[in-house]
Amino acid sequence: MMSLFNKKGPFDINYLIKNTFFSIKKRFSNNKIKNVSNLLDSKKGDITFFENVKYINDLKNTKASFCLIREKYVSQLKSNCIPITSEQPLLDFIIISKLFYPDADNDNFKFKQNNKYKSLLKKNTYIDHTVKIGKNFNIGFNSVLKKNIIIGDNVTIGSNCTISNSVIGNNVSINDGTVVGKIGYGFKIINKKLTFIPHLGCVKIDDNVYIGSNCTIDRGSFSNTSIGKFTMIDNLVHIAHNVKIGSLCCIAGQVGIAGSAIIGDKCMIGGQSGVSGHLSIGNNVNIGGHSGVLSNLKDDSKVIGFPSVPIKDFLRKRNNDK
Repeated sequence: MMSLFNKKGPFDINYLIKNTFFSIKKRFSNNKIKNVSNLLDSKKGDITFFENVKYINDLKNTKASFCLIREKYVSQLKSNCIPITSEQPLLDFIIISKLFYPDADNDNFKFKQNNKYKSLLKKNTYIDHTVKIGKNFNIGFNSVLKKNIIIGDNVTIGSNCTISNSVIGNNVSINDGTVVGKIGYGFKIINKKLTFIPHLGCVKIDDNVYIGSNCTIDRGSFSNTSIGKFTMIDNLVHIAHNVKIGSLCCIAGQVGIAGSAIIGDKCMIGGQSGVSGHLSIGNNVNIGGHSGVLSNLKDDSKVIGFPSVPIKDFLRKRNNDK
């Protein structure tokens, strides 16, 4: 996971456990924890968590030094990862994440105009002083580039756009009214209050991507949201936190892709379709318009309908209904 937020730490593992609500307060030898991470991206010195059985293979292969985990799954961990048993691993991980990244659970920040682009104030466009921009950059009216942004060469951003916490490649086009890098829709009840999950990640947009008007692309929570090379996204598309979209995909208007879904390469998603969260969609998949995808799809699948079924089955049923 790549985070553009300022990170605090390292912290002693016993200090971190002391701040949790649901972990067993066991004393460990003094170990400095360098960072928080998801199972897949973690490194030695990191702390991670396991809660969703869909990620059992990631648990078995994690390189983290510590893992917040329920007792019944401890046997799945390798010896290099020390278990910290918890009744609510995700909630405890949220608390620890806030210690490392206190600014990542909201979108508030102190703005300071980038003097290099002061002339854009005439267009009512604001660019924070932390933003890094490549050659041949163009931007429209009334747009705001907040903190934690890296932009490549030959990038065009339209009017009325708001962008933050993003890494944008070369030759990217982002059209009017689009929001990229905002906090995603993820929260848990802590102390009887709905609390946003910290969104530590960013949005990574690869080279030659086209993004239409009035789209929303949320940054990742404990991993990044990413869009692969040469992918074309129509107007009014919502891409939730942690979504991974491959290269050469075409996504039509009013599509919604829920959190942590993975879309392969060369996929086509028809208008007004929805993809449920935590699903894996293979390569060369075609999803017809108005479809609702509720389960994983293998490579070369062609589906339509709600819930989505193979197109041949859908057409056969329609013929039988006549």
